[in-house]
Amino acid sequence: MFLNDAILDWFCLINTKGIGPKTFWALMKAYKTASESLKHVENPFSKSMAEKVLKGMNCEVILANDQFFPKSLRRSVSCPPLLFFKGDKSILSKRKIAIIGARNASIAGRNIAKNLASNLSVDFAIVSGLAKGIDSAAHLGALEEDKAAIAIVPFGFDNIYPKENQKLFEEIAEKGLVLSEIHYGKPVDQGMFQARNRIISLIAEGMIVIEAAYKSGSMATASMALDFGCEIMVVPGSPADPRNLGSNLLIKNGASLIQNSQDVLEILGRPAKPTPIIQDIPQKTETQSVQKDEVLALLSETPVSLDELSAHLNLNLRDLLCLISELEISEKICRYPNNEIALNRKI
Repeated sequence: MFLNDAILDWFCLINTKGIGPKTFWALMKAYKTASESLKHVENPFSKSMAEKVLKGMNCEVILANDQFFPKSLRRSVSCPPLLFFKGDKSILSKRKIAIIGARNASIAGRNIAKNLASNLSVDFAIVSGLAKGIDSAAHLGALEEDKAAIAIVPFGFDNIYPKENQKLFEEIAEKGLVLSEIHYGKPVDQGMFQARNRIISLIAEGMIVIEAAYKSGSMATASMALDFGCEIMVVPGSPADPRNLGSNLLIKNGASLIQNSQDVLEILGRPAKPTPIIQDIPQKTETQSVQKDEVLALLSETPVSLDELSAHLNLNLRDLLCLISELEISEKICRYPNNEIALNRKI
């Protein structure tokens, strides 16, 4: 693993007792750097121990300020400051779709997940959580012909879960990308599953749900994804099968019903072919600048909801969230609970 002072400082700060992602970013905002932040915390994680842990890991690390780190992750106050990875991190630059569902999935459900992943991975990186059932089928479909597969795992790479997916983990690490915010040797905690699911929810622009029971981890993940502005798409199933009760409820509550990859492409749009950078940047910068001005013009010190702002601007929620993140970083706006924002009173 390549190490520098920034990696060591970030690792020490996020692993100091009592500091999670939210506190990490609050400290970074207050003191600008991880090195300076460490001077203002009690009993910071030892730099020598950090170096020992990181040198013992057979993987690489990506910081949140890396060019390949997903912008969609950075928009959240719970964004993991760093991620450990095996594989090709450039896959993160692709548009991403998550496919999730039941661990005890039916054969039909597994086949649907695999086929959707295989067809969509021509244009998108396919994200899932390396669990049994739907997750595994989605990974296998994305790996066909060495296409883009991304696995987000709940524990460190020394503790692959479930054990029977060790070979699948190794194949994704070789041909795609595996990510975790947990380092080697860290004790297993049930909360790590929820932390893994939040990354899946944040990293993807669209999420496909296949066979989700009414009270299940898949439903909880879909709920998080909705909060983050992710497009939820659902493969419907028989109401007689308990594995479909949650899925069908999502459709009833407004999620998009899909039956094949073409339905997904119609909802999300097929990614445009890349154009030369020299032609693309001026136009994009000008458009973004105008959109930021429009957002600021509609805001006051009274908080308004992102949904209301999106309707006024005739701008989809995902694009709006990207603009909001940039305005928040420049401290021109403040974000409040319940997806509300307002002009920064200090400006």
